[in-house]
Order: sequence, then C-alpha cells, then structure tokens
Amino acid sequence: MRLTQRTILLGVCGGIAAYKSALLARALIRAGGSVRVAMTASAQRFITPLTFEALTEQACLTDEDLFHTGGGVSHVEIARTSDLILIAPATATTLARLAGGFADNLLSAVVLASRAPVLVVPSMHTAMWESLPVQRNLGLLDPDRYRMLLPESGALASGDSGPGRFPEVDDIVDAATAALAPQDLAGRSVVVTAGPTREPLDPVRVLTNPSSGRMGIELARAAQIRGARVHLILGPTHLAPPRPLAPDRMVVTRVVTTDDMLRATRAAIADADTLIMAAAPADERPASPVASKIRKEALPATLAMEHTPDILKTLRPELAGRVVVGFAAETTDIETSGRRKLESKGLDLLFANPVDGGRGFGAETNQGVLLARDGSRLDVPPQSKSALADLILERVARLPADR
Repeated sequence: MRLTQRTILLGVCGGIAAYKSALLARALIRAGGSVRVAMTASAQRFITPLTFEALTEQACLTDEDLFHTGGGVSHVEIARTSDLILIAPATATTLARLAGGFADNLLSAVVLASRAPVLVVPSMHTAMWESLPVQRNLGLLDPDRYRMLLPESGALASGDSGPGRFPEVDDIVDAATAALAPQDLAGRSVVVTAGPTREPLDPVRVLTNPSSGRMGIELARAAQIRGARVHLILGPTHLAPPRPLAPDRMVVTRVVTTDDMLRATRAAIADADTLIMAAAPADERPASPVASKIRKEALPATLAMEHTPDILKTLRPELAGRVVVGFAAETTDIETSGRRKLESKGLDLLFANPVDGGRGFGAETNQGVLLARDGSRLDVPPQSKSALADLILERVARLPADR
C-alpha cells in the first residue's frame, strides 16, 4: 500500500491506449491511492467518464468542469489537492500543450495551477513518437517538475511495431510511487541477487530449490523507487524483473549456476556501495556432470556431490566499506542460526526467516526476524514481500556507504 494517503489525479488523453487507463486506475487504488480522473474531450471518444466513476467512486472531471457557466469544479482546487498528476496515456497534442504552457482544457489548466510533480506516460504511433516536434516538446519540459516513463517497444494497434506502446500498468504504478517516495537511496548503487541457481547433472536434470526470486525482485524494485541505481542478478525464475524507471536505473543480469552468480556479483560490486544477497544459490552440485543425457537405467543409485562456492564468504575481502545484507532461510533455531551467519560473514543486516510449512520460498508473504550488526533485532510479522523490502531498505538507507 505504498500510495496510502496520496491523492492522484489521473489525466486520460485521446489515444487508443485510453482503455488501459481503467486498469491503471484500479491498480493505483489497490496500491492505496485516492484516484480522481480528468479526461480530455478526445479521450471521451475512446472510453466514457462513467467507466472511471464506477472504478474510482468519484466524479470524473471533464472540460465542462472548467468552462461550465454555473461554476463547477475549480481547476485550482483540483491542483491544490493533488499529490501527483499522472498523465497516461499522454498524446502528442497534450505534450504540445504542456510544452507550450497552454491552459485550454481542464487537464492542462490543472497542471499549470499545480506545484505537484507530473508523471507523463506518452503513448502513440512510432512515427509520431519519433517525430521532430514531439521530441522537441519533450525536451522543453522542466525535468525538475516533469518525470517521464518512456513508452515500450512492440506491436501497435496499427499493426506496426516499434516504440510507442503503453507501458505495463505495474511499471506505471512503480513510477508513480517513485515520484512520491522518499529518495533516501539517491546516489547509491545497489546490487541485489535473487532467485535460485541450477546445478546440472546432465543436459536435462538439475539440482535446485523452490526459490521464486520474488523477495530479491521486490528489493530491487523498492531500491529503484527510493532512488538507487540497481543491478539485479537474477537466477532462473518465471517472474519478470522490474522495468527501469529511467535510463541506467535498473540493469538485469541473468545467471543459471552458482558459479555464474559469483562471477556476476563480483563484477557488479566493483561499482556498488551496497550488496543485498537475497538469492538462494544451491549449496551443492553433482561432482561429475556429464555432457549427454544419462539414460534412466544408467542413473547412479548414489550421486557424488561437492560444495558450490559460498558467494558471500568468497567475496568478503572485496566488500570492505560496503553495506552488506544477507538472508538466512531456516527451519529450526532461526534467530540463533541467523545471528551466527551474520557474524561469520561480516554482514550489516540479516533477515532470518522460516521456510517450513509452505512459508518463505515461492510465497507472496514473508516473516522472521531482522538482525543487525550492532546486536539489535526486529521481529517481523507476516507481511507482503514488497512491504518487507521497504522495511529492510529503510534500515539500509540509515547505514552510510564507504565507511
């Protein structure tokens, strides 16, 4: 519920992607936001105000509220009560209005009358997006006030393909959250490892674990929202990583084995001040993997195993001055085992969590105890992994890098 107690004015303009704004309105509400919708006249030809009124349970604002002779809703009052103005989709016409400072419809008048941040989500045909006038107008927008979530590339309504697609709704919610969130990790460079690793026996069999990577993905998402540059090192998972909210804000490196993860992490920390090891790399691997499939009748009754590299232990000499956070998935003696791991690996923070009874791996929630180097502890009741990510990063933000 990252948008709780936040009022968002959702501006909907006249493009084919306007129907997706209905899904966006619902997603913003699920994130805790109070949403009001302002529609341009063209947008009402694609989707009706009644749709948004049913979804938001608030009156949909149109140009009649600005020009109605009987008074109606004041654009100044709307501007004053909005914490964020989110324009999605933003058309070429609306971009021209914003760049030129026009106030000839309700939405543009509210933008001029407000001091709230404005998040612009352009969506249009590729040729329009790449045209000189549109790119010039984008360059005229004050970056201190206007934030931009660039369109995605892919199939368009016209049948063409290229940049101009409306971004995924969850990515827009992340960008809206970032526009309102404390930027307490701005200037920090954070490496996050996530997911399992797979250690092959042969080309069709692997040793792995049930980790989905959700905890690490949520940590990467939350760190980016709080202003950090993030390098996510992601093991095999069906979950999608967060999209960059700005160029170079989110780099994703895919890995498979523990050796892959070690190499990728070593390379990434060279330019980072914080490492969060949320991955669950396999502890052991087959000692003698083979290049061709072992026939069922030839499978050995006993499999010779060897330890995989301990990533944190291996990298410990290279982590001086960095903030390092670890995780400990346990079934018994959770706090004792977690404290032992925190001390032996020289961590600043460690989250120890139970993984028995369907908890932890693969679940959408987590619980446990957050342990710190200074001896403090915090019991964490069951909560979403996104909420836990925020809790951990609040602690990380208090720890100075390059100590």
